[in-house]
Amino acid sequence: MKLTGEKVYLQEGLTEENYPLLLEWFRDLELMKYISWVKRGMALKDVSELKKFISELEDGIIFGIYDQMDKFIGYTSLSDFKDKEECEFGIFILDKNYWGQGIGTEATQLTLDYAFNQLGVEKVVLSTSEFHAGAIRLYERAGFHRTALLPNDRTIFHQGEWVLSGTVEMAIKRSEFLVR
Repeated sequence: MKLTGEKVYLQEGLTEENYPLLLEWFRDLELMKYISWVKRGMALKDVSELKKFISELEDGIIFGIYDQMDKFIGYTSLSDFKDKEECEFGIFILDKNYWGQGIGTEATQLTLDYAFNQLGVEKVVLSTSEFHAGAIRLYERAGFHRTALLPNDRTIFHQGEWVLSGTVEMAIKRSEFLVR
């Protein structure tokens, strides 16, 4: 399955060629610093460990994100399905050359459109570090609203040191997305 936007397209699943890049990116502290599982991701030894880790982490649907020249730059996911009522969204723009170009916004919209209009999900949720201001802005632009702040429940790498961070939980309902 392929979901096409103006800047990127999403292709369901990951290819063998994606995994070595993912392994390299997962070891990049600048990329992963706000992720709750950063230390586990950085400790992965090889592609087979990475595949197992991703299958446990993203137990659902993964879409590789590709630019218009077919370059793999990250992925989105829909996981933790609770019937058709709810699922969790995740996004990683892992190639830093694509940051700040609207790629995350478009990939988020494509994935949400699929969740709501193809799968019929009623609500999509996500979580991120309270310190990850760029991600929070992206999610709010996409229509997500904050639902909770879980204090000091993840360790992240912020401003050059390992610190405790709260987790911001966010959600968007199907009806809210369709109005946009």
